[in-house]
Amino acid sequence: MGQKGEPGAPGSGMSRGIIFGDPSMTAPPSGFNRAGSSGMNRPSSGGPHHSTESGPTKIVPGAVTFQNTEAMTRMSSVSPVGTIAYIIDEEALLVRVNNGWQYIALGGLLPITTQPPPTTTPHSVKPPFEASNLINTKPIPVEGPSLRMAALNEPCTGDMTGVRGADYSCYRESRRAGLRGTFRAFLSSRVQNLDSIVRFSDRELPVVNIKGEVLFNSWKDMFNGDGGFFSQQARIYSFSGKNILTDFAWPQKIVWHGSHLLGERAMDTYCDAWHSASTDKVGLASSLLKNKLLDQERYSCNNRFAVLCIEATSQYSRRRRRRNADEDKELSEGEYQVQLEELISDKGRK
Repeated sequence: MGQKGEPGAPGSGMSRGIIFGDPSMTAPPSGFNRAGSSGMNRPSSGGPHHSTESGPTKIVPGAVTFQNTEAMTRMSSVSPVGTIAYIIDEEALLVRVNNGWQYIALGGLLPITTQPPPTTTPHSVKPPFEASNLINTKPIPVEGPSLRMAALNEPCTGDMTGVRGADYSCYRESRRAGLRGTFRAFLSSRVQNLDSIVRFSDRELPVVNIKGEVLFNSWKDMFNGDGGFFSQQARIYSFSGKNILTDFAWPQKIVWHGSHLLGERAMDTYCDAWHSASTDKVGLASSLLKNKLLDQERYSCNNRFAVLCIEATSQYSRRRRRRNADEDKELSEGEYQVQLEELISDKGRK
C-alpha cells in the first residue's frame, strides 16, 4: 500500500449563497464529467453530484439577492424552482416555486453584538462609479400638501355592503389610528368613477403612504393609462402600520378597485357594486407584485383581497375651507352688529 496522501481542504458543510448571474454556476466545475463520460472517475453515489433513475440532480443557486421585488420579478423566468431570494429593501426571504415566489417566515432576530470593523477608504482610492452611489432608492417623505393612502387592517371579499360600507370602514379605522381627514374607499361604484373620489382642486397633489413616502407623483398620474404604475416600490401600509406587501395578514398581494385604466367604473366587474361574495360574480383587481395599482385582472368575488382608502381632501384644502368659514362667520357677526346699531338709532329717533 502506498503512502497516505495529504488531506484535502475541509468543506463548509453547506452550499454557499451566490449573487444571481454568477457565471461559475452556469456550468459544472472544470474537469467534472457526468456519469458515463470517459477520462474521469465517476462520482460516488453519496456525493453532491449524482444521477438517479429520474435523471441527474439539478443544482440551483443557493441564495439570490435583489434590491426590490421589481428586480426579482424581472428575473423570474431565469430563476429555477428552488432558488432562494433575499429582498434587500424589505429584508424578506422568498423561494421560487412553480407559480411564482413564496415568502418564507423568518424567526426571531439575533442582533449583532460586536462592532463591525471600520470600512474607511484611503484618500488615494476613489469609490467605484456606480448608479447606487448617485441615486437614493429609499423613498423620501414628501413635504407640503399631499393625499394619504392606506389599507384597511384586514383583507375583504367583494361583499363590503357597498361602497358606503367600505367608506365607513375607512372612516372608522382612520379615526382609530388618530388620522384626521376624510378617507374614502379606493373603489368605483354605480354613481362614482374611481378618478372622481378626490376633489378636483387636489388632483395635482402627490399620493403618499401614511409615513409620508411618495407612491405617485400626483393623483391624476394614476389614471394616465399605464395601469397605475408605482414610481417606486409599492410601500402601502394599513392603518395599523403593517406593510401589506410583506405582512402575512395579506397572503395574496392583490387590491380590489373595480375600475378601468382611466378611472371609469367597470359596471360588470365590480362584484355587483361590492355587494357580492359569490364565485359567480367577478371584480377587477390588481397585483402589487406587478408594481401596478390598476392592472385589469378579473377575480371571483369570494377572494379576500386588500382594500385601499384614499384621503379625499388634502389637509391644506381643509384648513383653507375652515379659514373661509371662520371669515364668513365673522362677517355675519359684523353685519348683525350693524343692523343692531341701526335698530337702536331708529328707536331713539322715534
